[in-house]
Amino acid sequence: MSIISVTEGVWKCVGPKAGPTVCVIGGTHGNEQTGIEVVKRFADMAERGDLTLTSGVLYLILGNPRAIERDARGSIDHQDLNRRFTDDVLHVLSDGTYEDVRAKELAPLLVEADISIDIHATNKPSVPLLACAITPRHEQIYRWFTCDTILADPDYVLGGRSCTTDEFVDRAGGVGICYESGQASDQSRIDETIISIQNVLHDQQMLLDGVVSHPPFIHRQEFTLTQAILLTEEEFRFAEGKGHFSFEPFAKGDVLGFEGNRPLIALYDGVFVFPKVKEHWKVGSPVCYLAQRR
Repeated sequence: MSIISVTEGVWKCVGPKAGPTVCVIGGTHGNEQTGIEVVKRFADMAERGDLTLTSGVLYLILGNPRAIERDARGSIDHQDLNRRFTDDVLHVLSDGTYEDVRAKELAPLLVEADISIDIHATNKPSVPLLACAITPRHEQIYRWFTCDTILADPDYVLGGRSCTTDEFVDRAGGVGICYESGQASDQSRIDETIISIQNVLHDQQMLLDGVVSHPPFIHRQEFTLTQAILLTEEEFRFAEGKGHFSFEPFAKGDVLGFEGNRPLIALYDGVFVFPKVKEHWKVGSPVCYLAQRR
């Protein structure tokens, strides 16, 4: 098997026979160390000969090298590569931001992908979760991951439109998966994530060994994103005891927070998802999302 450097932060492993194309991405946000370490370890294994494809193509991608160098979410504050995989960014000839340029570099690889696995982490505490469409094709891939929570976004609440790596791969006809490994400071799931991805590769008949005999049986909790809480020019604050971690529950009628002095009242039972730390707040952008159990 050969491994070659394609461009900055991207390696391509090619098996001796035709087979699926799989992209494994880490560092789409540069402060999410688990995904970065997973990609680096796979690249090291391939270079040492400890990872040998029997078929297909494996791309190992460090998503945002400048953000990784900064140990920050984006190349500059409030930039987000995982919102840039949109037609208006990818089809515009002018360069735009670094994240725009990088999205254009990575898009042709993702278009090739039968499967993409983008590894993320959260900036406030969270259980590990899978964020992707819930379909039989997606389940065939995410069944190898051991977390019990899955979050779907069929109405594109996260970005207002299809804009993430997994959504882009889905649009191109592949299967896009986002795996959130937990809080960014928690790197305890690196080995577990590597094993899950090896199991996916084996299930696709791209590896000969290193796989469990069957995927773990897990009863998964399924949630759907319902809305974003956007920061306005008015001061926002979470209600006392709210907004501390993802999948923190709330009940219909609860006060979730305050926009100025106006309370934001829950209209249904649900959970907070991806509450942001204050340094990531920006007027017009979400401070948090809400979801309901499916």
